[in-house]
Amino acid sequence: MPEETVRELYTALPEQFTAARDAAAAAAKAAGHGAQATAIKRLRRPTLAAWLVNLLAHRAPERIGELTALAAELRDAQRQLRGADLRTLTVRRRELLSALAGQAADLAVQAQPTLSPLKLPLTEVEQTLAAALADDDIAAQVRAGAVVKAVSYTGFGAALPSGDEPDDNEPSGDAETGGRAAARGTVRAIGGRAATRTATRKGPAAATGGGTVARQGSVTAIEPARVAPTAVAEVEPPVPVGLRRELDAARDAERRARGEVATARAAEASAVDELAQLRDALAALEERRGRAQQEANGRRAARTAAERALAAAVRRTAKAQAAIDVATA
Repeated sequence: MPEETVRELYTALPEQFTAARDAAAAAAKAAGHGAQATAIKRLRRPTLAAWLVNLLAHRAPERIGELTALAAELRDAQRQLRGADLRTLTVRRRELLSALAGQAADLAVQAQPTLSPLKLPLTEVEQTLAAALADDDIAAQVRAGAVVKAVSYTGFGAALPSGDEPDDNEPSGDAETGGRAAARGTVRAIGGRAATRTATRKGPAAATGGGTVARQGSVTAIEPARVAPTAVAEVEPPVPVGLRRELDAARDAERRARGEVATARAAEASAVDELAQLRDALAALEERRGRAQQEANGRRAARTAAERALAAAVRRTAKAQAAIDVATA
């Protein structure tokens, strides 16, 4: 399927998706591309949150590249058990997810100025992008800009690629736990039903809770997220309740500020459009005034000529009347 078709469909407003998809499928079929038409027809309409993610992927792919790079750094730091680096990367992760959600809101308002940034599901956007950090399949959907539903990831740190088993040189959980633990992964979309797969893994997976990836649509169930040894616990140190509340309040304030900025930008764009329309209307009025002025000048000249002709006719009439009076005297 042409990438251009995917881009056009998944950046169109969700309410316009079905009609645009059917039109694209009909065009492909008319051109003799039956298989392509069938593939297009199978594309599903994205939710609003998924549309925001797709918009970001197609309009600002370099930002999705930042997300991919961060995922690689997280995996590397987790493999190497670099606790300090993991703490730094965790902060970067939060900042990047928040920034990307804000940029997605800006792009949405640019695409549809009537949208209210305060009503956009930015939390679901962040959850989906966080899931892309943890799972390769979701990351591929995000990069392709073909997400259908928002997905969530609830787990510990960044999950490694499914099926990536530790090699003989990596620290084994057996050395620390003397046993084996089962890691569980749950697959579901936000608000969807869960499908769970269980795998027996070496290491302290059961102690740390493993990783959970939730998704729906074309994404299939994945293997549970790989969990690094207990040293990785330094990634998420306990946070005092007061500081957590302060952080939540700051995030809420940031989201409100982003919404206000987006609203102000939309209002500015609307005012600029209105000003341009008024200027166009003024230019049209000036053109009409010029034509009316020319017409008035022409009619004034015609009136002056008519008045002169009338005066000449009056003089001739008076002269003729005088001649008649003399002749009849």
